Amino acid sequence: MGYSLYTIASENNFLRVLAQWLLSGIAQQQPLSHVTILVPNRRSARALEVILLEESKSNAMLLPNIKPIGDIDEDLIADSLPKEGVADALPKSAHLHAILNLVMQWAKTNGNSELAQDVLASGAQAFALAQSLQELINQFETEDVDIDKLQSVYDLDLAGHRQNILDLLQVITSQLPDLLKQQNLIGPSARRNQLIRLEAARIVAKKHKGHIIAAGSTGTNPATRDLLQAIALDPLGTVILPGLDQELDDAGWQAISPEHPQYSLKSMLDQWGVRRTDVQVMGSSQAQRMWLMSEVLRPADVAERWNETLPGEFQSVKAGLRDVELVETADRQQEAEVIALALRQHVETSNRKAALMTPDRDLATRVKAAMLRWNLAIDDSAGEPLLHVGRAALLLLLLQTVEEKFSASSLFALLFHADCTFGIEKECHKKRVGTLELVAFRGLPEFKDIRHIPQRIDAQKREAIQNPHVHPLVKNLSDEDWEGANMLAAQVVATILPLADRWERSLHDHIANVLATMESIAPTTDEFSPADQLFFDVMTSLQEGSEWHPVLTLPKAQHSIIHALSLETLRPPFNPNSQLSIYGLAEARLIDADLLILGGLTEGSWPARPESGPWLNRPMRDVLKLQQPERDIGVTAHDFAQGFGHQRVMLTWPKRLGGAPAIPSRWVLRLQAVAKAAGLEINQQQANVFIGIAKKIDEPPSFAPMKQPRPSPPVNTRPTTFSVSRIEKLIRDSYHVYAQQILKLRPLDPMGQDVDAGLRGSLIHAALHNWNAAIAHVPTSEHLHVLLLKGREAFAPYIDIPEVQRFWWPRFERMATEFIEFDRVLRANLVGSHTEINGQYDCSIGGVKHTITARADRIDVLQNGELRIIDYKSGSVPTPKQVKSGLAPQLTLEGLIAKKGKFKDINSNELNDVMFLTVGGNDKGVTSVSLSKSGVILDEVSLAEQGLLRLLADFQDPSKFYMPRHNLQQTNDVSDYDHLSRKLEWELEGADE
Repeated sequence: MGYSLYTIASENNFLRVLAQWLLSGIAQQQPLSHVTILVPNRRSARALEVILLEESKSNAMLLPNIKPIGDIDEDLIADSLPKEGVADALPKSAHLHAILNLVMQWAKTNGNSELAQDVLASGAQAFALAQSLQELINQFETEDVDIDKLQSVYDLDLAGHRQNILDLLQVITSQLPDLLKQQNLIGPSARRNQLIRLEAARIVAKKHKGHIIAAGSTGTNPATRDLLQAIALDPLGTVILPGLDQELDDAGWQAISPEHPQYSLKSMLDQWGVRRTDVQVMGSSQAQRMWLMSEVLRPADVAERWNETLPGEFQSVKAGLRDVELVETADRQQEAEVIALALRQHVETSNRKAALMTPDRDLATRVKAAMLRWNLAIDDSAGEPLLHVGRAALLLLLLQTVEEKFSASSLFALLFHADCTFGIEKECHKKRVGTLELVAFRGLPEFKDIRHIPQRIDAQKREAIQNPHVHPLVKNLSDEDWEGANMLAAQVVATILPLADRWERSLHDHIANVLATMESIAPTTDEFSPADQLFFDVMTSLQEGSEWHPVLTLPKAQHSIIHALSLETLRPPFNPNSQLSIYGLAEARLIDADLLILGGLTEGSWPARPESGPWLNRPMRDVLKLQQPERDIGVTAHDFAQGFGHQRVMLTWPKRLGGAPAIPSRWVLRLQAVAKAAGLEINQQQANVFIGIAKKIDEPPSFAPMKQPRPSPPVNTRPTTFSVSRIEKLIRDSYHVYAQQILKLRPLDPMGQDVDAGLRGSLIHAALHNWNAAIAHVPTSEHLHVLLLKGREAFAPYIDIPEVQRFWWPRFERMATEFIEFDRVLRANLVGSHTEINGQYDCSIGGVKHTITARADRIDVLQNGELRIIDYKSGSVPTPKQVKSGLAPQLTLEGLIAKKGKFKDINSNELNDVMFLTVGGNDKGVTSVSLSKSGVILDEVSLAEQGLLRLLADFQDPSKFYMPRHNLQQTNDVSDYDHLSRKLEWELEGADE
């Protein structure tokens, strides 16, 4: 008996042609409810049900048994089962965990191996290794290759690490089957293949009733191919192939390689000994569109025929390109906007279905966002990843917090999650989180131990009372706010800290502990949302299969939990009436759409780059008779060809991706080459209208750049008190003074204080100040010891930070030794030395009193009564030229205050010297820059006074503006208020003055 084989050309609506054939043929012979139809996936099954109802023109009917081709009803094959039955499959997650367990056991017994050391050190690397091994095993099972042959092919590989690989593979390929056999289990792919073959055997044995039809499958896997063969040979069976190319010449057919869309179909027909001409056509025959696609995808070995045949096919190519548009956009965002515009236009003008087909999830997400502009809903078959919603998202934040050892940013993200309330009213909790952020997270180093959070809060509360310079937000906190922060800190320590114990436990216990913690921080309601219900189903499944998982710490075990959740997706209910849809390549097979947009057509995306995997190279695959990775290109090429057959098609791709040039898909380039060979200018097909609209859609009707703001507040609101450092701000970046002293805006410190140059300078200054105060009655020989002691005290809160411990502290130790030697010379003729000493200078500008304050790092009183002012510099030192010009006025203004006798507890007003002293611990050591010896004579202090008075008078003029960044030392210097002044935006617009 011959094969019952049909094909439906891509230019037909596959499912509708199938439905019409069923209703006009088989339905006349027997009730459709007795018919079984196997389709590629569940979406195709649901779509066929809808189309059957439409074509029958009835409101209700008994439908055939429509199901995915791998969904085998085990009750039906009961008579075909072996005596021992079919072993249950180990769930995919448990299968992965069993492999992970074996990997960890191997690593522990091979500790000298570099690979084993990496596995033991990194939970992420161990999990990634287990994943790659699971993919390898699944591939062997799917393609029916004996995995025991795997080790023999490594004789082809002469790499030095071969023995480690062989040892690990020996563990996986020998111990894993034994483990499964002991539990009467098999791998998930192996069981699927076994069931499919049993179904094929049932059909061969004529144990089925009614017609059985397999529609839309290309027979990629061996087991599926066996089932299709059984159906095609059965008197009541029919196999309907999608888009079999019956027009390609014989030379082209014989030259087909794995990356060709017809490769799977050709391989299957060759295996069965069936010629293409023996396959009957269902629906209309292949027309110009698919003839064109056949030429576009012609095998490379026979592509030279283009030069012979295409020059005479101008009209055929033109007909094939009718209703086909090619759109090359500037970038991915413009591509998304063009696609959204095309979808909107189609649904408004035709009121019929349109869809985007793409493997690029980023593009799909951008299109969905663009559609929101017009409040148009679009059915996305990919759904929403479970990890992005509900309790799964909260769990991810919790695990990240534990992994990052309770960093300020991760802990704040967890506490700020909408579901994290610790059982109190949401607004109250939100307020507590805000307070805790201010007093425990900002401007302070990362936690050594979150049990110290209450001490931080108490210290900050004392600081808020004693220090007038504390941020106003902290200063204005009420007693209730402080109490709320303490309560939240206590809850955090009590509920979350237990997860950080680093004990090795079973996966079941880790999940139980994590769920208990989540219940404390985010109590559940009685009814779960679909997302939360799915979340708890995954957690329950993981706990039930935890016996297969190795005993690990939570930071290592968390990868298994996150992976299991990442596999789950919240898919919207199937909506047969949806006019707009987004499909992945697998979901798009057999869909019906009047406009189909094939988006993201770039090399590396569609088709994806072929990857042979970390375990097998190409020669090894050949020896094992495994498919080469190019086979996947052939599968996606078939998806492209099927999509190209739709009534109206748009192909889109961007010129650039992520700022780098993008290469159009090979199929786009081939289409352009075919059109050119036929004499057709492909640019005639460009949809320039949508690109033009996309460019203009966000442009205002008219645009006139505004002039840069020139803040000029009333004189009576302008500040009259300045520190010497703020005088320098007034000279270099007066907008800073405007924002801070007039608008009263204070920047918040960063969350989790970074160890930057400013912090390092503060620690060095604190150490030197405390040292100077402590050595009044200490022998000179002990000065270095005291300085190191004070340094340790200053650095103590930060010493656990690697950069501080490994770089800052050693540099401080080196600096301390050099500083004491330098200081011994400075103290040769001293009668006293003052550090962190306050001074003040008053003057009248236009009848308004102005006050200049200073806090000098150090002032030495010499034996002759003269003063030497020293400014410690841990970073760069201003040049004498900058000081002379007045751009760095700090020391000269301190000299002015000293000359006026206005430093506290210092009676002398005679200046001997002013100098910068470098204390950063760099390679140049401790050096001094004496301004009196560098051309800046002490008399120029009086010139500094004149410059100061002019500056202050200048800003008493109502027409004087506070402008940003006008004299910064370097153009890339950062100001705290750059985001407010928007200086860079004015520069880009050319409006900066």
